[in-house]
Amino acid sequence: MCSSSEEYDAVLSFWGPLKADPKSYGEIVLQRLFETKPDSQKLFPKFAALPKEQLQNNPDLQAHGGIVLCKLTEFLQDRGQDKKILKDLAESHVKQHKIPRVYFQIISDVIFEVVAEKIEGFDTDAQTALKNVLKTFQTQMGECYDELGFDVLS
Repeated sequence: MCSSSEEYDAVLSFWGPLKADPKSYGEIVLQRLFETKPDSQKLFPKFAALPKEQLQNNPDLQAHGGIVLCKLTEFLQDRGQDKKILKDLAESHVKQHKIPRVYFQIISDVIFEVVAEKIEGFDTDAQTALKNVLKTFQTQMGECYDELGFDVLS
């Protein structure tokens, strides 16, 4: 799957608040990920043993969430064209963090939910565009995982 230029434009048209404040939105995304998929918290050694209360306003969680959204913003602005962005991301997630690829779908779903709740003007067309762009992101990350020889079932 390859998203159209119009879909990237549509996503970028409402992405401004996330780009402007990636730490705050990133914290929300990661907290929601941990709430909806509790096993995911174990994939983050720094946060694995922390109760929910210690994750709120946690500077490390904010920093990591900010990185997540900044990397996704890079992908959006580049329209998925610079394969190095994703190759580097995939390499760290395969070799260093050992993140199963299914988590890219899971976090994409969480990002979609957060955007739907927090961003004004997220209409049907914007929803479709975001779903398609996130699917392109997942597909391209999967291709990078394949190139790295990471288990297909992961």
